[in-house]
Amino acid sequence: MIELVVVLITGGLTAWLLRRKVKRRAGSASQGNVIKVPCLLRHPSLEGRWLRGRMAIGPSTMAWEPRTKAGTAVSLPAGLQQVSLRSPSLREAMKINGGSTIVECASSEGAVLIAVMPNELGHVLTALSRIGTE
Repeated sequence: MIELVVVLITGGLTAWLLRRKVKRRAGSASQGNVIKVPCLLRHPSLEGRWLRGRMAIGPSTMAWEPRTKAGTAVSLPAGLQQVSLRSPSLREAMKINGGSTIVECASSEGAVLIAVMPNELGHVLTALSRIGTE
């Protein structure tokens, strides 16, 4: 019984902290500050590999910040444009969070996939639409 109470309290605290972080990030974005959205990137130069990192999104910028050594040589290609949105396939859900949304983009180097959680999707889509109009 005690274990159940501890698990419920821990889960509630974790959810509260996550919602708080998302709200803070949204508030910072609405003020025009640069925010860092956690996501996964699948770049054409590294076929079949998802890279962990963050998108640094500002009023006029969108840049990739890797969290692993494998992603340090990768940057966002020029001419990145959103093509579609989709849920991860069963095979992709084994490697990434199944609750995420995949943004499929076309670029000068080929297809780029960005996996982001639904509560952060708006930031990425807004930045992609700004890049597409420049």
